[in-house]
Amino acid sequence: MTPRPPGRSPHPWTGPGVALLLALGLVAVTVSVVLGGPTVRLDDVVVSATPGSGNGPVVPDVLTLLVVDIATPALCVAAVAAVTAALCLHRGRWAPLALSGPALALLTVTVLLGKSVIPRSGPVVREMASDLGYYPSGHTATALVCAGLLAEIVSRKWPGRRRQAWAAAAAWTLLVAASLLWLHFHWLSDVVGSMFLGSLLLWLLLRWPLRLGPRVAPGADQGDASAVGPRVGPGVDPGVDPRVGPQRRHGDPSAGR
Repeated sequence: MTPRPPGRSPHPWTGPGVALLLALGLVAVTVSVVLGGPTVRLDDVVVSATPGSGNGPVVPDVLTLLVVDIATPALCVAAVAAVTAALCLHRGRWAPLALSGPALALLTVTVLLGKSVIPRSGPVVREMASDLGYYPSGHTATALVCAGLLAEIVSRKWPGRRRQAWAAAAAWTLLVAASLLWLHFHWLSDVVGSMFLGSLLLWLLLRWPLRLGPRVAPGADQGDASAVGPRVGPGVDPGVDPRVGPQRRHGDPSAGR
């Protein structure tokens, strides 16, 4: 059996397959919201099971309000922009902007487009307060995408912390979503649709088809010799690593001299 080339996905369909599933989930939730399908009935169940802002215990109310304030889209985007700028200045290259720039731009466009096209009111305020609706949840989508970008940056710079970084990103997104539902700031379908949207954006940018993650890796755009292995070319013995110099081979008569 021919060995699989390094870096190749174990299943060729994995990349586009995941993107397709996420897109189908987003479409299904969106259609259900627009047509008043099963997700709308589930929304009412969740609202009935949660207290809403000011109606529950004081401590959970204060903590969830704090989480929502921290997860304000403007603050999340500013945090990612600051980390990206610091990374660019530290390395002297602007390649990381090729990751965070498109992600934040696509996030803003898609969320605002959904809110402007789908006139949906919120659980507390039944009348539209502005021209923008509540679907999808901007807080949830922004928290997911921004946390995912920071997790990718951490994973590329410190590969040993990859699991912890992505686990923290997932935990933060779930915490923001739960806080929004607890306070009745959003319907459940608003939050779920945003999770599909944010996950799809991250997958398209980081995994398939663009794979922009390696741009933030240390040495990825600086020609790091240690990352690509020993140099092989004219006048260089392919069996000798020029970084450590020639080594004596077993059985070499000159080895005992």
